[in-house]
Amino acid sequence: MTIQNAINFIRQGQHDNDLRTKLVKADNNQARQKVLDQHNLTFTPEEFEEAYSLTLFKCQEQEDADALMAFRMWWIMLYRSPDTGVTSP
Repeated sequence: MTIQNAINFIRQGQHDNDLRTKLVKADNNQARQKVLDQHNLTFTPEEFEEAYSLTLFKCQEQEDADALMAFRMWWIMLYRSPDTGVTSP
């Protein structure tokens, strides 16, 4: 796991609708992690935050920074969302 993977996720995730759709459709964080693993995008929450800060610092235009902040909020909400999978008793 590396910060570079998190940076790559931020770059790819902002533009790759297919990746975002797969992540949204995943039932839980374990399934989301599997999607990230398939794209060689393994990182920790701490690495994501570090990558976010580094990427935000490099933004030269306000609209790029706004898009990055929106992407971060999307990821946080998705990552923290409760599992939607149905479990058997």
